[in-house]
Amino acid sequence: MDGKQALYYAAIAIAVLVGVSVVVSVVSALLSLAWAVVSGIVTLAVLAGLAYAAYKAGSWLLGDGDAGADSLDSIGSSSSASADAATSRQDRLRQQYVEGQISESEFERRIGEELETEEVDDIDRELERER
Repeated sequence: MDGKQALYYAAIAIAVLVGVSVVVSVVSALLSLAWAVVSGIVTLAVLAGLAYAAYKAGSWLLGDGDAGADSLDSIGSSSSASADAATSRQDRLRQQYVEGQISESEFERRIGEELETEEVDDIDRELERER
């Protein structure tokens, strides 16, 4: 083997090493990018889950239930306050229906009860005015 042939093989070996280095760098960059995308998606999913859990916990702690509101409304207050409370209950029922917390049949049943209660309240107010 003469010097020219050795130099030729050395140049080929260096070119192969440079080529392999470039390929490894590109693959590493692509894997790094894919990992960053997956990591970002997972982070957003976890944050969305935490936000949803905080929202549910807040609505539970603030008492979105109907039992507390019904007991407060049955204590008896002025006629305008009871009319506002009836409207508030109807708004709350509409919101629960829109959010999917109650079905359409349950919504219709409970709104019907509210309207019947409202009519009875109107009659009671008329009787009190006549007295």
